[in-house]
Amino acid sequence: MKRWKRYIFLVIIVLCICANFYMLFNEHSKIPKSVYVNERTKPEKTTIKETVRADGLTAPAERQFVYYDPQLGAIDEILVAKGQEVQVGTPLIRYADEDVDREIQQIALKKEQLNAQIEQLAKDIDYYTTMSSSANEDIIKMQWEEKAREAEREKTLLEWQMKEYEEQQNELTEKKEEQVVESKTAGVVEEISYDKSKPLITIASSSAIVRGKAKEGTIEKLAVGQAAVVRVPNEKESFAGTIADIGKFPINEASFQAKSEYPFTVQLNEQPKQLPFGYHVNITIVTKEKSGAITVPANAVWREKTKSFVYVIHNGKLEKRNVTLGIARGKKQEIERGLRENEYIVSHPEKWMKRGMDVIVPLEMEKPKKETVKQLSKWDIVKHFLDGFFRSFHG
Repeated sequence: MKRWKRYIFLVIIVLCICANFYMLFNEHSKIPKSVYVNERTKPEKTTIKETVRADGLTAPAERQFVYYDPQLGAIDEILVAKGQEVQVGTPLIRYADEDVDREIQQIALKKEQLNAQIEQLAKDIDYYTTMSSSANEDIIKMQWEEKAREAEREKTLLEWQMKEYEEQQNELTEKKEEQVVESKTAGVVEEISYDKSKPLITIASSSAIVRGKAKEGTIEKLAVGQAAVVRVPNEKESFAGTIADIGKFPINEASFQAKSEYPFTVQLNEQPKQLPFGYHVNITIVTKEKSGAITVPANAVWREKTKSFVYVIHNGKLEKRNVTLGIARGKKQEIERGLRENEYIVSHPEKWMKRGMDVIVPLEMEKPKKETVKQLSKWDIVKHFLDGFFRSFHG
């Protein structure tokens, strides 16, 4: 009789255990089910950046446009060629003024005549002085001295006249020098055009900038002073810079069929040695940067409509925590509010996970952590053991 009572007691215990596990694992049970969390993680503090990408091309930092100036006369000669390197002060264009050239020639001829007269007078003065010194009679000596004085006076007048011609010649030379247009910037002659509606000479500076374009929705994120990195496609080298200017008007006429694109300029911190103008480049702009940000794996964030959640493991149970998201960068997501850095969260939440579920985590049997064991009560340990036991039959 005692043996039958013992069997009955054991059957009752087994039925109770089965009933409990039925309620735990039955799909329609109102009792929260347990969940096996294979991967969990803690938030980490790090520096996170939000970036946007845009296309661009290299261009001269500045251009000097030299136009034809009819007030300077007709063009006598263009003194540079396309592709030629120039410095500040390099002659570019020489204009011709026939009146100035004619006056310079006339003055040069007059100076030549005056110079011949002055030289002759100097010889006459020497001759008169010699004859005066060799004269035996005073009256003859005085006559030669008078001739020498007269020649000296005439020579002095001609010398004053020569100085006037030289001043006129200098003025005309300066005027002629003004007819030579010089470069105001160092660079390369990019274009020479004889079309009067275009610049006669275009000089591109040696220093480079990057002109980018960004679509509406992206351009609003840009600001002057933001850091940027410029890369040539399929090249390892990159160039750092900052946004120097943002255009307010679209590059092309606005259209209902496509989003507008707006220009912006990146000023490079250092000039690249080998980067020709017109190269297409990729631009990465840092629009936001935050140090000490609490971040989690992007896959750990669960989204429902306009709200975002993470599943926190708290006291051995699953807590669905509403969080405020910050910067997203690659596989990392910043959590601005709702999570502390010492809390465990589920790395890969599933749709069937519910608030209040018991959490089963794998124990590190080789080297168990004290904090892991402390999180579990004795009943939790027994429950996890039985759960694992029954799962082995389902597996």
